[in-house]
Amino acid sequence: MGLETMPDNIDPVIDPLKAYTEACNTFRHYSNASLQVRLASVAQGIVLLGAWALAVLHKSQHIEIFVPISGLFFTGLLYRFHMGYYRATESFFKAAAKMESKFFDEDCRPVTGYNQEYEMRFGSRKEKILTLNAPFTFVGAMFLLALIISAIRLISQA
Repeated sequence: MGLETMPDNIDPVIDPLKAYTEACNTFRHYSNASLQVRLASVAQGIVLLGAWALAVLHKSQHIEIFVPISGLFFTGLLYRFHMGYYRATESFFKAAAKMESKFFDEDCRPVTGYNQEYEMRFGSRKEKILTLNAPFTFVGAMFLLALIISAIRLISQA
C-alpha cells in the first residue's frame, strides 16, 4: 500500500521514496533515448536507401556500393547506442524493482509487475530480434539486400 517501516540497514538520511523516484526517472530517460535511436535508425535507413535508389537510377556505381556499406555501418553504430541505453534501462528497472520489494507492499509494485510482463513477452531471442530490435533488423536487412543487388550489378557490368 505505502512505505513500510524502514529497515535498520538503511541510511536515515536517504529518502527511499526520492531514491525510487530518481531510479524511475532515470529509466524513463534511458528508455526514451533508446526509442529515439530506433527512430533515428529508421530515418537514416529511409534517407540512405533513397540515396541508394538515386545512385542506381543514375548508374553511379561507386555511390551505389558506398551507400549500403555506410548504411550497414551507421545501423550497427545506432544499434550499439540502443543496446547501451537498453542495458542501462534494464539495470534501473531491476534497481527500482528491488526498491519496491524493500519499501512497498506487495500490491503496490508497478515496476516489478512490468518486469514480469516484459520477460513473458520479450524473453525469447526471437522476440527481441523481431520486436525490440526490429528497426535495426529491418533496416540492416534492407542495406544488406541493397549491397547484394549493387554487387551483382557491378559484377554483371564488368
